Amino acid sequence: MAHYRITINSRDREEMLDLIRKHHVQVSDHGTSHSEATGYTVTAFAEPSEIQKLKSAGYHVEQHEDVEEVGKARQQEVGRGDRYKDKGPR
Repeated sequence: MAHYRITINSRDREEMLDLIRKHHVQVSDHGTSHSEATGYTVTAFAEPSEIQKLKSAGYHVEQHEDVEEVGKARQQEVGRGDRYKDKGPR
């Protein structure tokens, strides 16, 4: 199942704490940012069903890339075999 990087915003600090306490969201940065203009913001990872539950609970959720797809693409960039083989003594 897809997992997305998401940004969650709320003006209420207690709601943000409930992300972990009540909703069990995998918050990736516990250094929540806050500004008077935007409120509180965190980055997290969630499945589509979790994203929908958060939206239904009143959170503003911005969905970004599917982190599993990004991870698979990056694995294709990794070299194959032993790059040190036949390099001689070190």
